[in-house]
Amino acid sequence: MLGILALVTSLVGPQPADTVRDGHELVAAMHSRYQGSWYRSLTFVQRVVWGDGRPEGEWWEAMIIPGQLRIDIAPVDSGNGIVYRGDSLYRFNRKAVQASKGANPLLILGFDVYGQAPGTTAKVLGEQGFDLSQLRTDTWQGRPTYVVGGPDHQFWIDRERLLFVRLINKTPSGATSEIQFNRYQRLGGGWIAPEVVFMTDGKETMREIYRDMKADPTIDPSIFEPRPWRRPAWIPEA
Repeated sequence: MLGILALVTSLVGPQPADTVRDGHELVAAMHSRYQGSWYRSLTFVQRVVWGDGRPEGEWWEAMIIPGQLRIDIAPVDSGNGIVYRGDSLYRFNRKAVQASKGANPLLILGFDVYGQAPGTTAKVLGEQGFDLSQLRTDTWQGRPTYVVGGPDHQFWIDRERLLFVRLINKTPSGATSEIQFNRYQRLGGGWIAPEVVFMTDGKETMREIYRDMKADPTIDPSIFEPRPWRRPAWIPEA
């Protein structure tokens, strides 16, 4: 019996403790589950479907975990895009770069949590307004979840897989913003949600659909530097 248990544990990894008491312990459990196996870089192409009926878009995205995400907006040669680096956001085109503060909670909860120290993740989430002392259980899309935070600012984690599935945030205007990571599938030593849904007050405003996901590709880290546009080598010529 012990041999069978050891085999099962080796296949599925350590399970979350039933004694997870707060968001700090949950972040630590998420990191521990995939430590050493989660991919450290990622590329994919994203179809963007707008809720207001405007023409669909296409974004080419590259990521190095933790904290670096680049988005090139098609047509790629237009030179428009966005770079996230840590707590900063850079909008660029062929001539200029505009910088602002803007950590991306989806990058943190969906990816960085598996590639950086739990204390770092917890600190960043706290700075973004999540109360990690508050934790409860719930169900989302038929699966048990942990919910961290208060009623106006919370994130949801699949309890079995320890994957981010939902974020709810009350905006300064009083609207309720919701983001969902849906249809998870295995990718490399981790997972990816190839459908991301954005909603405001229950109405869908944007849907992202991924294709051509590649785990651990070689990415030139210089593409995340805040400077005017140049075509990343990983994006093929049109």
